[in-house]
Amino acid sequence: MTISSKRVPQEFLDKIKAAVNIIEVIGEHVVLKKSGSNHSGLCPFHSERTPSFSVSENKQLYHCYGCKKSGDLFRFVMDLHGIGFREAIEELADRARLPLPKGWDRSDEQGGDAETQKRREEARDKLATAHKLNRFAAAFYHQHLSLAPEAQKYLERRGCTPELLRNFYVGAAPAAWDGLALKLTASKAPLPLAVELGLIRPSQKTGAQAGSGYFDLFRNRVMFPILDLRGKVVGFGGRALAGNSPGEGDQGPKYLNSSDSFLFQKSKLAFGLYQAQKHIREKNEIILVEGYFDVLALHAAGFEHAVATCGTALTPDHLQLFRKFASRIVLLFDGDKAGIAATERAMILGMEHGVILHGAVMPEGLDPDEILFDQSTGQPTPEGGSRMKAILAEAKPVLDSRIEQAIQHAALSPEHRAQSVKQIGAWLALYQDPVGREVRLQVAEKGLGVPRHLLEKGLEKRAPVGKPGGTPTPVVKQQPQSSPAPRIRPAPKPATTTPSTPSKGPKRPSKGETRLLKGIALGGEYGRLFTEAGSNLPPGTALADLFEYLPAKGFLLQLYRDTALQPGYTAALPALLQQAQDPQLRSILTEALVHSSAGDLPPGEPSKQVGEEGLPGNPAEHDFRTALDRAVERAWARFSQQIKAQIAEAEASKDAELQAKLMKEYLDVQRKMKEFSSFYEEA
Repeated sequence: MTISSKRVPQEFLDKIKAAVNIIEVIGEHVVLKKSGSNHSGLCPFHSERTPSFSVSENKQLYHCYGCKKSGDLFRFVMDLHGIGFREAIEELADRARLPLPKGWDRSDEQGGDAETQKRREEARDKLATAHKLNRFAAAFYHQHLSLAPEAQKYLERRGCTPELLRNFYVGAAPAAWDGLALKLTASKAPLPLAVELGLIRPSQKTGAQAGSGYFDLFRNRVMFPILDLRGKVVGFGGRALAGNSPGEGDQGPKYLNSSDSFLFQKSKLAFGLYQAQKHIREKNEIILVEGYFDVLALHAAGFEHAVATCGTALTPDHLQLFRKFASRIVLLFDGDKAGIAATERAMILGMEHGVILHGAVMPEGLDPDEILFDQSTGQPTPEGGSRMKAILAEAKPVLDSRIEQAIQHAALSPEHRAQSVKQIGAWLALYQDPVGREVRLQVAEKGLGVPRHLLEKGLEKRAPVGKPGGTPTPVVKQQPQSSPAPRIRPAPKPATTTPSTPSKGPKRPSKGETRLLKGIALGGEYGRLFTEAGSNLPPGTALADLFEYLPAKGFLLQLYRDTALQPGYTAALPALLQQAQDPQLRSILTEALVHSSAGDLPPGEPSKQVGEEGLPGNPAEHDFRTALDRAVERAWARFSQQIKAQIAEAEASKDAELQAKLMKEYLDVQRKMKEFSSFYEEA
């Protein structure tokens, strides 16, 4: 039996938390200072000058008051590296040197016969060995750099400092045919797997000339290890050094990348993203360039949120990956014809997938590396940094730049104007945001001086979203809502309701709901008050129905199923927090837990612990009672409306007996609601 990510044993998660301190993990990315019972520092998820990021070592939770990011150890690793729950578990288990539970399976498939499970186990072993092989090769290249004066001089001319080379683990491949192959053979490494990873290839030579029987794919090159988001080497890019001659299996291209494999898929990877991710989050921006040296140059000049694709054009997978880290993507491609064409292709791909890409205009014939560093000495150019800063500051949506150019093109002749009308219409046909499309239609209509209907013709011929090689964007169709069948009595809502039940609901919790959630998270007297409110609810109404915000409703249902809100129920909160998908809900609960003084508040003494105004994140008792009573009153108001609707139905059907019965119940409900109103007037 294999373990699904949805059913990871809580005991195993607790073992990881016991072995790995959240302060140590976060402290590797944030400078934390002791602040009372907690630690504080600058948030790693957004840019700030004053620390608003708080970590509770006692509760093993974190919360940021600025961006509202919050969670536990697993959530931090997930958000920091942009990985899933299973990957976070594997990384932390590896850190804690804990074996994964029996039946753990990366594919998340369950069941299977003995042969199937054996294949899965072999696949896991193969993956682990592949990572070791790539790490071995990266160390080999990095160490060889100290023995390669030609590569050292070349890197120095490109402005690469020793610190930069260490940070990116840059190396050099020897010119010998089988330098790495011999090293792998001597280390008894699995050579067939090294072939599959694109490190070496079988030699066609025989006899004494065969050597190890393999030759290196990368020879006489500067080597760039390509890392995944967890810092593991998954592939390489190599830049040919001067004098590199074509040979067996190597035709000597200027840049050579690892071939795609089960470990390396260049359409889903970006060079420098591992090193840049912290800076990207701080700026909420990614600079996308074309070359590895452009990335190094920008990082060296202080633009540490730059990345590059790995020898491939921008793909839908890249867009999905980048949007996990930043909302703004700036293309900084070369200013030549190829760079301009690549920018336009990226623009179209972005619009097909709902992403508006920004473009920074480079001087024609120059790349970022040439602006920032003198190519003969490797020294920073006098105005390079300020010049690059100005170029990036002027970046604007590529679509807007292209529309401006098309309008200028239209002024040349009537034929050019017709071309521009068609071109702008084709671009806007791909634009998924109706408001943004309308604004740009108005700009184009005014700039071209043509009737609007000519531009809208292009929209009518809208190309299907997703071209060959792209991933179609799913279109969510809104289903017509049908009216529920009339019923005589309000039926109790089923206890099996889940937060995934389709419903509109509010987009965020109200202030009252936020107060209730924080109090529930604290437990103690607040938990008792909330539980007792259940006896004051209308028939068929559950405590979870006090919330209109669906994630909160789902959370309460699950909490009640697990604990029945019995004393000490707060012990179940950490596990529920791990399952919470809604960031707003998670932030509210974590904020309360991080700043609660010592777990559950003593019954009957919340005001002594919390104070008249309440500690940060903890609702004062008066506010909590008020929010709770008003939520109960709203429940009775909804119940009253249901009865009122049934009275109208009974009147329409001329059922006098039912009408009289419902009217009596309606008056009883009104008296109940009046009690709540009197309470508020007295308060």
